[in-house]
Amino acid sequence: SGVVMSLASILEKSARARRLFHPVDCKCLNVAIDHGIFNEGRFLPGIEDMPAVLKILCAANPDAIQLTIGQARELFPAAIAAGCAKVPALVVRCDVANIYGTKAPPHAFCDLQNPNIVEEAIRLDATGVICNLLLLPDDAPGGVECQRQCINNVALLRAECTKYNMPLLVEPLAFKWSDPQAKDRFAMETDVAVTQPLVRLACELGADVIKCDPPTDTSQLAKLISVARPRPVLLRGGDKGEEAAVLDTATKLMELGASGLVYGRNIIHHEDPSGITRKFMHVIHGEP
Repeated sequence: SGVVMSLASILEKSARARRLFHPVDCKCLNVAIDHGIFNEGRFLPGIEDMPAVLKILCAANPDAIQLTIGQARELFPAAIAAGCAKVPALVVRCDVANIYGTKAPPHAFCDLQNPNIVEEAIRLDATGVICNLLLLPDDAPGGVECQRQCINNVALLRAECTKYNMPLLVEPLAFKWSDPQAKDRFAMETDVAVTQPLVRLACELGADVIKCDPPTDTSQLAKLISVARPRPVLLRGGDKGEEAAVLDTATKLMELGASGLVYGRNIIHHEDPSGITRKFMHVIHGEP
């Protein structure tokens, strides 16, 4: 299929990438639980006890789990504790930003944690590293500098990832003012007129895999997938929603050509994180 063909480049580049994607259908469920890095208390419910959370998620056997460098060291012990035959692939978050608060920050930033983080990720047996490529409103304090820093981050990681043959995931995310009059809080901008060139910029800077928001009008998704080829596109789940609606949307996005899905809050804030993980795996891979 076209999805499998689109993965040929990344699968041929790196043995690690073959571990990140399912060996049969070349698709991926990535469970993101790196929310603690953004210093927001509202992101913590459900992930206070990371060893316990990781043990539950490992038992559900997603394709990948996305963690910060500080929490990634807990993945292997959690998989052992859960009695897993296979440890989920590890994706390491490399940057820290301050733009996810309930109020816009006085000055936006998005910084790499350290310039040698790819080496650290290798020591943790990571299959990929990820960073943001943010686009804030033109009049957001620090917005231009924040985008320039993100570009520098991607460029530095691209050089390091090339050196070590590490897959680079880039997360192009656009923001708008939640209230254009008050201008005190950001909201996600999913208009493809904004997100399509940002996805392409991530590709031009050297992304191996794109992780981005789906457009509100899902019929426009092809515009994002086409400018990213041959790179696989993983779509973000966003804020927690009602289970049936979230699963229905997930099914639709996969049918429209996504190479995989990335869920965090829809899993960690669910009353049965392991059960909903298995349901997402079924949507993506058709597994029981």
